Amino acid sequence: MKNFCIDIDNVIARTDEIMRRVIAEFTSDRVQLAYEDVQEYNYFACKDQSGNSISEEEWHHIHDLFSEPRYLWLIQPFPGAVEGLRQLERVGTIHFATSRLAKARRVTVEWLDNHKFPPHHLHFLKYGQKHATLRSFSAAVEDEYDQGKAFAEVGNTP
Repeated sequence: MKNFCIDIDNVIARTDEIMRRVIAEFTSDRVQLAYEDVQEYNYFACKDQSGNSISEEEWHHIHDLFSEPRYLWLIQPFPGAVEGLRQLERVGTIHFATSRLAKARRVTVEWLDNHKFPPHHLHFLKYGQKHATLRSFSAAVEDEYDQGKAFAEVGNTP
């Protein structure tokens, strides 16, 4: 049986638009990132069209705010994600791996069930540590380059 490791945010879930909304609300619209402004994985490294950005310290507060149910429930799956994963589940076991904060666990479980994702294992891991904890995958799907590279270096396919 094959094992597949799949990230949630910005892989099966349209998280970016909600994260940009949280950033705008947190900064009282001081930072208004458009889709094309997000050129780096870390939002604090991105500048909006006026040159404004959030600090790394602000990012920690924003990530915590994003983890609240009122924002997590706004996220929608990418079109075709559920159907594609149902096909994948026929040939192997799905492991969702996320760097969401632990406080997002309950809503994340409910969200996956509500959107009828196929049976899976769910792993909450520290940023950049998915490859160190999870092993032996036929494939790993990850949107963060360094994390994908780390999977490849330990013998998993990014």
